[in-house]
This record gives sequence, structure tokens and C-alpha cells, in this order.
Amino acid sequence: MIVVDTSIFIDLIFNYSSERTALADDLFKLIEDNTIPIFQPDAFKIEIVGQLVRRLKKEEVDALAEEIFGGMNFIETSDLFDTAFSIAFQTGSRAIDSYYIAAAKLEGAILISNDIFQVESAMKFGVDVFYLLDEFKEVRKKLTE
Repeated sequence: MIVVDTSIFIDLIFNYSSERTALADDLFKLIEDNTIPIFQPDAFKIEIVGQLVRRLKKEEVDALAEEIFGGMNFIETSDLFDTAFSIAFQTGSRAIDSYYIAAAKLEGAILISNDIFQVESAMKFGVDVFYLLDEFKEVRKKLTE
């Protein structure tokens, strides 16, 4: 099981850096090829739509969001709240990051992110986490074990 931070979806969808886009693309190919279930906090829906609406036409966002959400497993915010609160309290993590970390913790999933602050907070809380930009080889090994 895996939790994928929004930062990686943004890198996949928008080519701001060809290296980051290639890593994100490789990650999602690994996930698909190994049929790894993706778990996301419900708040992911809000975060990704907010990011997409800033960059695309709203009618494009509807179709893309529907495609992204398909096949994902969502965890309700209320189920994550207490753990997310503990994460924020113990690590100083941002609220949205705390929900991703909580999702990984509660599902026993690994968290993959391109947000170094989120990665550091997850490590402080004892979550199995990878910083994709520096650890793709390790991610590949973990996902193909």
C-alpha cells in the first residue's frame, strides 16, 4: 500500500522540471505494473483540485480530477483527525501534511513525497517515507519486493 503526496501528482501533470516529471512518471508506472493500491486522505481531493484550478480551465479540471480519483482508496478526514493532530503536535507538521502522514501510518503504507518538510515530519513520526527526488532506487526496491 502507498500514499502519494500531491507534490508528485503536480510533478507528473505539469512539466516544470523534466527530471521531476520523469521520476513521477516512473513512480506511477511502478505502482501500476505492481498493482499497488493507493490510499489517500479525503483532503487530497481538495488539495489537488485547488492546484489544478490555478493552472487549467475548470472544465479540464473536472475530467482530470475524475481520472485521478478513479481507482484510489480514500480515507475520511474524521478517521484521520486524531492521528493527524498528534503528528502536528509532535512534529510541527503542516495540517495537510499531517493528514498524508496519518493516512500512511494508519494504513501501514509507505508515503512518497517530493516535499522534504513532509518527509522529515513523517520520519519523526516513524512512518516509512521516501523523498522521491533523492530515493527513487530505494522506492523501486521497496515497491518490487
